[in-house]
Amino acid sequence: MEWIEVEIEEADFSFKGYETGGKYMDAVIREILKKNEINEAFIKLETHGIANEIYATPNFILRIPTEHPEANADAYTESVAAPLAKSIGIKTPKMICFDDSYTVLDRTYSIWERIHGSTLGELDNYLNFYHTWYEIGCELGKLHVSIKKCDDPKGWLDSPDREYTKEMLIEGVLARDNYVDKHRNQSAYLLKLIECKFTDETFFYEKCFVHGDTNIFNFLCTPNDQLLSIIDWGDAGWADPAIDFYRVPVEVLDTVLDGYTQMASINVDSHFIYRLIFDKIWTAIEEKQDLFGLEDQIMILEKNLLKKMRQISINPL
Repeated sequence: MEWIEVEIEEADFSFKGYETGGKYMDAVIREILKKNEINEAFIKLETHGIANEIYATPNFILRIPTEHPEANADAYTESVAAPLAKSIGIKTPKMICFDDSYTVLDRTYSIWERIHGSTLGELDNYLNFYHTWYEIGCELGKLHVSIKKCDDPKGWLDSPDREYTKEMLIEGVLARDNYVDKHRNQSAYLLKLIECKFTDETFFYEKCFVHGDTNIFNFLCTPNDQLLSIIDWGDAGWADPAIDFYRVPVEVLDTVLDGYTQMASINVDSHFIYRLIFDKIWTAIEEKQDLFGLEDQIMILEKNLLKKMRQISINPL
């Protein structure tokens, strides 16, 4: 679902016979570009995701869904969500066209303004791009509080949600690396946290319009730490605002929330904070991370975020 820019010499803009579904894609791409009055050479970009093939001209990006079962549906979602985000000033590429006529391809395609920048997740020191992370928080906050409704008569938007339960969290913690044995003389902090704070009340919230897939490969920035764009809106829709922090690395979550609270402090309460924390625990379980090491990070995160919440309540923006 994500794309990255790769450095390719100008000579590589020439055709290299690439075939999908029995069609030579160079001819298809040229037909699409001609149809949209784009007279520019193109290259195929490498991607991290599996939902789109990405082609780039000097000024435009062409996204074509793959055979992945959700790819075409994601394209429809993006065609509604990205222009809406752009309309309120979110840093995201302008959609030039969305074609679902199926006259050139047996699927949709879309053309976008090309933003030249570095993919955050491709940078070796991406955790140190503090200003970019802060700006990401600001953009998410703006998104969550500025969009109150959206015309979606065909129901193309998604409803991102969690796929874990309290019982799954507990089972996952207990199953990871003899967690309890390692904590025989300690508080088993994570287990107590889940038991005490994972309640129906914690998961009662007002839905916001969310991006839905804020992983590190969906942000473009400059080498000197400035956010350029948030890309890939194929999972966007109405959901818990905390879901947009699901894939934000725990190491920078505090920084992202500094930016977020500048725009959307109304969403930040103790329940919001514990939903973030549970997401981080579940992500660690899914990715088979060391929960023993994560526990220290979560302790610090909980303390910092609760302090941030109290400061907001005392000095509302």
